[in-house]
Amino acid sequence: MTIARAHLVDPDTRRCYHVTSRCVRRAWLCGLDPLTGRSFQHRRQWLEDRILFLANHFAVAIHGYAVMSNHYHLVIELDPRAPEQWSDEQVAQRWLQVCAAERRIRTDAQDIAYHAQALQGLLVDAVRLQRCRERLGSLSWFMRLVNEPLARRANREDDCKGRFWEGRFRSQVLLDDAAWLAATVYVDLNPVRAGTVRSPEAGAHTSIRRRLGTPQTMPATTLPPLASGLAAPLQLPVALADYRQLLHLTANRDRPASAVDWLPPAHLPPLPMGVDAWYALVDTMCCHDRRAVGRIDSLRAYLATLGQCWLRGLRAAPV
Repeated sequence: MTIARAHLVDPDTRRCYHVTSRCVRRAWLCGLDPLTGRSFQHRRQWLEDRILFLANHFAVAIHGYAVMSNHYHLVIELDPRAPEQWSDEQVAQRWLQVCAAERRIRTDAQDIAYHAQALQGLLVDAVRLQRCRERLGSLSWFMRLVNEPLARRANREDDCKGRFWEGRFRSQVLLDDAAWLAATVYVDLNPVRAGTVRSPEAGAHTSIRRRLGTPQTMPATTLPPLASGLAAPLQLPVALADYRQLLHLTANRDRPASAVDWLPPAHLPPLPMGVDAWYALVDTMCCHDRRAVGRIDSLRAYLATLGQCWLRGLRAAPV
């Protein structure tokens, strides 16, 4: 049974989520459509650029993503209360950046004047400004402003009308570092599971590809977000080198040693968890009926906040 979004996303608590949105038509979102032979590879970049752009203005941080042929995945941190600390001008500037109406072609001076007028109009409207503040801390509004512009653009390209995305996006609450890391690994391995690439680093339009393409000035023991509008976003508690090892370990679990191109060490960094428990946790990410994922202690604490005694997946949760 479908669960109301208000019961899936806590409007008062900073949490991480695994989010999936899928295309509704048989025509593909991206890639090569086997039915028509048309290529939609360029739409992958549309979507990737839009996600990272919006993340710099909303109260979110993007920790992982993968753009697939007819759907995409996000590992996203949301702090619904962060916009309360922003000034009125910060809220207005951010909202006008992400939700500006399509404009006629103007000179630079005309565009500056238009923006200043819109900014002033928003600042003097306290009711509308408060509404914008709430929306900048909303996961639903973030997903809406990712999907809607791309749907309109794809419909224009396809010369058609109607829905482009399914009515709802799926979301799972990630309750601890183990679930957070498992979701990020699961997302980055989507191209490998789909059979389009052999190694995680070869997957285009994924977070691991972007991390490896971004130069690092010094060794880091954590993974920062790829884009964030938060002043102090969380960071994955694992170094990039260990994260790559974890990706390969998980991707090659069913391959014989002779067929593996690059084997990581036998240990499982950085979690004190058995390998089988780790694989089970990663596989949980594809179970769409799991509203929350984490260790058993995290799940029990989450149940206490909900006032419930049972949650699907509780018995299978790692210790």
